[in-house]
Amino acid sequence: MRATPRRAAAPQAEVQERSLRLDDPVLRPTIVNMEVAANLPEFWGALQQFIRAAFPHHHSATLFLDAKEKVPGSLTLHSAPTMPGADWWRARARLTPTHAWLDTHPGVKLYGLDDVVPDRRKLRQSDFYHRVLEAEGWDKMLGLTLWEKGERKSILCLRRAFDQGPFTPAEKALLLELHPVLDRNLRRLEKHEEEVIARSSLQQFINLLPQGILLVNARHELVFANYEAFEECAAWNLGEKAARQVNGRAVFTIPPPFLNAYLELMDQHYTQALAAPDAPLVPIRRRLVHPDCPHLQADLSLFSLDDPLMSRPYLFAQMVNRAVFNAPAAPALDRQFTVLSRLTQRERDVALLVRDGLSNQEIAARLSKGVGTVKNQIQSIFTKLEINSRSKLISLLR
Repeated sequence: MRATPRRAAAPQAEVQERSLRLDDPVLRPTIVNMEVAANLPEFWGALQQFIRAAFPHHHSATLFLDAKEKVPGSLTLHSAPTMPGADWWRARARLTPTHAWLDTHPGVKLYGLDDVVPDRRKLRQSDFYHRVLEAEGWDKMLGLTLWEKGERKSILCLRRAFDQGPFTPAEKALLLELHPVLDRNLRRLEKHEEEVIARSSLQQFINLLPQGILLVNARHELVFANYEAFEECAAWNLGEKAARQVNGRAVFTIPPPFLNAYLELMDQHYTQALAAPDAPLVPIRRRLVHPDCPHLQADLSLFSLDDPLMSRPYLFAQMVNRAVFNAPAAPALDRQFTVLSRLTQRERDVALLVRDGLSNQEIAARLSKGVGTVKNQIQSIFTKLEINSRSKLISLLR
C-alpha cells in the first residue's frame, strides 16, 4: 500500500464543542444543495461543503456507495485530491476490521473506531493500524451507515488525524441528524440513475426498430420520435421521392391526417370515459393508409397513465413502410422485422438494397457513399446477423 509519513506527534488540538443543527444558517445552504442535486457528483460536492462547514477540523471523508466493498474502490467517493488506485483499495479492504463488526451490528446508524476496536493497545499492534492508520495519518473515525432490508448499503466515513481532537457528542448528534438527508437523497439519485439508464436503453432499442415511433402531446408538440419516424413523416408529407432528397428531421412536421385522427380519437376517448367513469377504457385505435402510397401505413392510439377525465392523452403512432417488407406471409414479415431491428438505420438501407440485387457500386451511388464504406457496412451486417454471404442476407429479407 502507498505509505504516507506519519505526522509528528503533537498535542491533540482540542475541538470546540459546538451545537450546530441542520437548520443553522451556516449549514442550511449545503443541505439545500444536497436536496436539489441532479446527480451523484453534485451531491458529493454539496456533502463535502457540509463537512467543511460542520467539521472544519478533519482529515478526510469517504462515501462508500457499496458498503460491503464487493469491488473495493469502484463505488467510492474520496475527499483526497487524487483517487487511490484499485490495488490500494483492495489491500485496504482486506485489513479493515469494520466489515466484520458491522456484520454483527445490523442496523447501526453511527459507529466510531473505538466501537470497532475498543482496545487501543490491541489496535496499535494490528496491521490495520500500521498499514492504514499510520500510512494515511489518522486515528479517529465516525461511520454513518445506511441500511436496506438488513443489508448495509452505503457508509459515510469521517476521519480525524493524530493531532486532531476526538469527535464531540454534539458532532455525533449532528451526523445522526444528517442520516435521513443522506439516506433520502442517495435513494433518490439511485432511482433517478436507474430511470435514466432504462430510458436510454429503451430509446436505443426504439431507434433500431424498422418502423417509425412517434409520441405527440395534447398541444401537438413532439415528445419523441425515432429516426424512422422522421423519415416516414417526410414521406407522408412530401411523398416518397421528395422525402429521399431531404433530411427528415430538418423538415419534420406532424402529418395533418395524424392530427385529424388524434382529434377524433380524443372525442371517442372522452365520450367513453364520461359514459362509464369507473369502467376500464377500451383501447381506441385507428389505422391510416396514405392515399397515394398505400404501402405507407400508420397505427394510431392514445397513451395516458392518469385519470382519463383529468389528463389529456398523448398520440402514439407506429408507422411502417410496407414496401420495405416484401413478404406477403405473416411469418416472413415477422422474420424480416426481427432481422432489420438488429441493424442500424444506415445498415438497414444497405441491407435492403442488397436484397433488391444491387451491387456494391450501385448501392454506393444510390446512397452517396464510398464503395469501401458500403463494403464495411455489409461486413458489419454479416457479423450482427451471424451470416457470411449476400445470398443468406437476401433469403432472410424475402
